[in-house]
Amino acid sequence: MARSTTTDVDAQIGATIRTLRIGQRMTQAELAREIGVTFQQVQKYECGVNRVSAATLLKLAETLDCSVAHLYGEPEVSSNTKSERAILKLWEQLHDQQRDAVVVMIQEFLKR
Repeated sequence: MARSTTTDVDAQIGATIRTLRIGQRMTQAELAREIGVTFQQVQKYECGVNRVSAATLLKLAETLDCSVAHLYGEPEVSSNTKSERAILKLWEQLHDQQRDAVVVMIQEFLKR
């Protein structure tokens, strides 16, 4: 059976896990308990030695209070304000061409 090899993405995810864990003043053992693995496994995730499964990514995101996309290095999208939530709700109702037109309109608005 072929061994899976880790990639730069795995290292990025591990670095993000470590940064978030430390930011929450959580030990590797505490994080491990929360997600149901050993602290050694958390060490391996953080070093990029072991790949994190999809199910574990979900547990990590929940425990570290972030999105799975954030673990991959994507910026967090927040819709905390009333106006942001309203815009997102309306956005979902638009067709692709309408969305493109809105993007162009916003770009023009920002030029002023």
